[in-house]
Amino acid sequence: MSSLGERIAEKLPEATALKRTGVGLQNAENNRPYFVKSINDLSISHLESERPAIVISGGPSLHRKKSAGKIIASGFKGNITATDGALGYCLRNGLVPDYVVCLDPHPYWIVRWFGDTELESRPPDDYFIRQDLDPAHKEEKRWNQELIELVNHYGPQLKILLCTSVDISVTKRCVEAGMHIYWWNPLYDDPALPDSLSRKLFESTSIPCLVTGGNGGTAAWILTHTVLKRKHIALVGMDFGYAPGTPPLNTQFWHPLVEILGEKRATEAFIEIFNPYLNETWFSDPTYYWYRQVFLELAKEADCITYNCTEGGTLFGDPIIFTPLAEFLSKFSCTKKGENNG
Repeated sequence: MSSLGERIAEKLPEATALKRTGVGLQNAENNRPYFVKSINDLSISHLESERPAIVISGGPSLHRKKSAGKIIASGFKGNITATDGALGYCLRNGLVPDYVVCLDPHPYWIVRWFGDTELESRPPDDYFIRQDLDPAHKEEKRWNQELIELVNHYGPQLKILLCTSVDISVTKRCVEAGMHIYWWNPLYDDPALPDSLSRKLFESTSIPCLVTGGNGGTAAWILTHTVLKRKHIALVGMDFGYAPGTPPLNTQFWHPLVEILGEKRATEAFIEIFNPYLNETWFSDPTYYWYRQVFLELAKEADCITYNCTEGGTLFGDPIIFTPLAEFLSKFSCTKKGENNG
């Protein structure tokens, strides 16, 4: 018999579709005036596609393992794709990604990853300071101002692969910072269905639709191997779970679990996962467990080799190669663009 957490995870695809589809489609309409270029307009040369890539997510292992410093010290010249949640950490540590990926439709949380110029007017929340994320978020207002300055400074150097589902506040912030925006649509349903929302969205925008995997990290990996054509991709900061000893309150989806199950039963939804590579038992919640299972299925079909260099978390299993970041960087250390010793 499956655990409570696994049973909840089985219901999440349908529940997420019901919750996000309407919001995402309305956001696409709001963003329509900004549709200039799509991911089809990215110019990817054969030489570039031969380079290795690193996808950086914002999980707690990113700062715990000081991954940015290792990448910089190695002289890595491959492609770097960062999720919105990892952007601030990267820029603060001197690592400027080639691409940034954003897709979450939340009306005011997501813009904060880029420095929210209207933070004072937002409803109060503990989303950032409560979680085991980049420690800089603990000083919320100071970090927000620093992030505004960092994103404004580096914005013109960044290509952002922006999903049409994002809130208009994110779009305007990216435009304000001078980022180069390339749009894509999420795949809401089967385009072959008679009344497919995805097909209608594509026909009305001419913007390609992609599977997302339900989260920014998986979407960044998908974009890196399907659009950027990378064949060797390392994952960093992609925990899909929580380190041993993490207080329940510091988990991302604690409040929704309490709403559904009550505070006394909420911890029953956690799923323990023993990681044999770390000899540690991490734990996941239904949402991250769902993300994990989806990623593992997608990885089996992907035309790339995926190396999980997070050095933490729950994402392991065939065909993913779980290996230290230093080993990947050593194997694919580049002396110049397009040349590696892997």
